[in-house]
Amino acid sequence: MIGKVPLDQLAKERNIEVKWKAFELRPEGVEVPPKPPEYMARAKAGVEALSKQYGIEMKWNDKSPHSRLALEGAKFAEEYGKGNVYHDKVFAAQFQQQKNINDRNVLVDIATEIGLDPEKFREALETRRYRSLVIQEHEEARQMGITGIPCFIVGNRGVMGVQSYESLKRLLDGTIE
Repeated sequence: MIGKVPLDQLAKERNIEVKWKAFELRPEGVEVPPKPPEYMARAKAGVEALSKQYGIEMKWNDKSPHSRLALEGAKFAEEYGKGNVYHDKVFAAQFQQQKNINDRNVLVDIATEIGLDPEKFREALETRRYRSLVIQEHEEARQMGITGIPCFIVGNRGVMGVQSYESLKRLLDGTIE
């Protein structure tokens, strides 16, 4: 990605471990009705604004209506110590390459690229080995009142939405408003 991602920067500076939890904006099996053109224009403009604000290449992508398989793949990658690099590659596939991150072949390509065993990875997706864990984490987030992503939680404090480096630093320091 172009630019520095505030979370990655803080994690490196403070030597902290980022623990990813699964959350689906559009859960598998739930179809969202089409949005009006004005809404879509605002959403696309929002992605462009974030791209400029943070100096990170991002493009609108409507090819991935769901993300559960990508989240299940993340659990496999985390088990093999490749969670962060997997997430980075999935974000790049979604927001830079405009790929469908709920497509098994796209995910197997990502797994292979980061050094995971492609056959074991594909088997985990096909057998839905991590499905119940992803659903459990999504439900935990919903019970906590999380309605959007990204969401950052430290202890019993949290913030939702894209955050600046300074905002994340205040969250870590316990001085967030």
